Amino acid sequence: MAPNGWILADFDDTLAPDDSHAGLLRYILRRRLWPLLLWPLIALGGVIYLLPAQRRRGISLIWWVITLGLSPLGWRKLVRGYCRTRPGLYREARTLLVAEGERCWVLSASPRALVRGQLYQQLSTMPHRVIGSRMHYRRGGLMPRFYCHGQHKILPEILAIKPVLALSDSLHDLPLLALGEQAWLINPTPARLQKVQQRLPHIAPKYWQL
Repeated sequence: MAPNGWILADFDDTLAPDDSHAGLLRYILRRRLWPLLLWPLIALGGVIYLLPAQRRRGISLIWWVITLGLSPLGWRKLVRGYCRTRPGLYREARTLLVAEGERCWVLSASPRALVRGQLYQQLSTMPHRVIGSRMHYRRGGLMPRFYCHGQHKILPEILAIKPVLALSDSLHDLPLLALGEQAWLINPTPARLQKVQQRLPHIAPKYWQL
C-alpha cells in the first residue's frame, strides 16, 4: 500500500463479527418488551426493508417502533450496555487499525454512536474518521436521518480521496470496494466471492478470526 493512501472499511462482519445494528435493535426490544405489542408494525418495517428502493423507510419504521418513548439518556445507556456485550474486533482487524488507524475511514450502516462505542472499548486511538447512520428523534422515537448503507456510503468526501484499500464483507458495498486500488472481501462464502469477482476481478478474499 502507498505510504499515505487512505483505507475504507465497513464495520459489521468486516472489522467485528456479526451485525451489531440488528443486535442493538434486539437488545433494546428485549429490555423494553412493550413495543412487541406493536409487532405488526415491526413486521411491516421488515417487509418494506426487503424492497431495495424502500430500505431506509423500512429500517426507520422498525427503529421508530422499538424506541418509541425512549429518552436520550435511556438511548445512551442502552448503547453503552450493548457495546459491553460485544465480542470485540477480529484479530487481523485490530492489527490493521492499530498500525494504520490514522489512515482508516470506518463506514457503517450502524448508528455512529454504536460503532464508536465498540471501537472505544477496543482501541486506544480511534480511526481517522467514523461515519455511520445519523439518528434523530421524530414523533417520539428514534430513526435514521441519514442511513449510511450501500451506495450512500459514497459521500462527497469519500470521492475526494484516493483509497489504496477498501474492505467489506457485503455485496451491498460493491461501490465502496470498487474505489480501492486493492479490495478485500472478508470471510466470504464461495458463492459470495464468485458474485463479487464477476464485478471486481481484483478482489482478494481474507478469512479473519477473533
